[in-house]
Amino acid sequence: MPPSVAPPRGTRLASLGAAPWVVAALATATYALFSTLQWRRFESPSWDLGIFTQILQRYAALEAPVVHIKGAGYNIMGDHFHPILVLLAPLYAAFPSALTLMVAQAVLLGVSAFFVAAAAHHLVGRGAAWLIGLAYAFSWGVQEAAAVQFHEVAVGAPILAVGLWCLVRERWVPATVWLGLLVFVKEDLGATVAVLGLLVAWRSGRWLLGLGLAAWGIAWFVLALRVILPAMNLRGQYDYAGHLDLAAVLADPVGTVAEILTNEQKMLTLFMLLACTGLLALRSNLALALLPTLGWRFLSSLSGHWGPTWHYSLMLMPIAFVAAAEGVRLLADARSRVLRGWARSGPAVLLMFALAVLPQMPLWDLTKGGTWTVDGPRPRAAAELVSLVPRGAVVASDISLMNQLVDRADVYFIANEGNPIPDRIVIDNRGGGWSSRVDGVVHGAALWPGTRWREVLAQQDYQLVERVG
Repeated sequence: MPPSVAPPRGTRLASLGAAPWVVAALATATYALFSTLQWRRFESPSWDLGIFTQILQRYAALEAPVVHIKGAGYNIMGDHFHPILVLLAPLYAAFPSALTLMVAQAVLLGVSAFFVAAAAHHLVGRGAAWLIGLAYAFSWGVQEAAAVQFHEVAVGAPILAVGLWCLVRERWVPATVWLGLLVFVKEDLGATVAVLGLLVAWRSGRWLLGLGLAAWGIAWFVLALRVILPAMNLRGQYDYAGHLDLAAVLADPVGTVAEILTNEQKMLTLFMLLACTGLLALRSNLALALLPTLGWRFLSSLSGHWGPTWHYSLMLMPIAFVAAAEGVRLLADARSRVLRGWARSGPAVLLMFALAVLPQMPLWDLTKGGTWTVDGPRPRAAAELVSLVPRGAVVASDISLMNQLVDRADVYFIANEGNPIPDRIVIDNRGGGWSSRVDGVVHGAALWPGTRWREVLAQQDYQLVERVG
């Protein structure tokens, strides 16, 4: 059993000083502002916010999570396994808007920043709590996740941060409980929980507890991928299984490693991950918990999983920064004067890197005038179109205004087959994802032969058409 990595310190929240509280408040306010401006500009990076809003609508109504945006009658539990989202249903019921999810995400990111700063305070003191807490709160992985609006990992980040805080304080049972909850955030996190369980066993010497957590993670990993998701899927399968060919990896491991090392997007992700922690995370065995997420992403055939954008790196960030804080602590006692010096400057290096890359990050948009323009011709046209859609109407929409419409209408993605005949069609020929210009009147008649449509509104490349008769 390894020795404790840190001397006993105050463990109550009140003993943490101002840093975690201020960092959390600043992160929450900043991301809430960023998200609200996105909302008022009618920005939709993807259809994901609409999907998660429909999930919360169903949970709030005590119904199965059937998401029409994914397809008529599509149970989302056949797509990804994230039952933890049911905890947000009361919040959505009180404030039924897609914006609620975005603001909730800002709060959740702030909570995760609180506990990362708290872990840094425990490991290396109050000054490091400020530096590491701020570096985490505005790290590239957190910013990229916030920029693409709500995803289930927003709930996972604070759970993971609390679990790591308990772990570095050697509160093994609470750490096990909190980390065990990650299996309900997303199906792949069972593998991360398994690694964290092994770390609990090694660090604590309580092998039954740690191996039990590892077994819990593996069991839910297998159960979600092999039983629950295929059972709930309309095609009886896990839709993303085809993107990971383990047989090919095992048949040519050298070639696989070579491909990863020569892939620019994958190497950029790895560089950003290591650089944002000043390589200090490598000194802590907590860094081993990064491997499952990096593994499935780098082995995936989907290029969207490889790079540092989107939300796929959010669950790496708490691990990386708590590991970096622990690396500072461990290197403070190193024999090498160079390593001790690096440890002393480490927290400042983390914050300096976050500041250095900030001009390339989403939050930098807050320095641009256009970000604050929420009353231009396009936003006004979008607002008018949304207001003209009757509440409860069945709507077929492209991606552009889907997130705004989902609060008032039963929304289907227009490109899906098997949709019912809608009452309204919404088209955005500028940002809706079309490869060529589309006329909703003509397109509606083509999709649903025998129906007739008339134009209700056409402004700023937005078009709203309604079914006649």
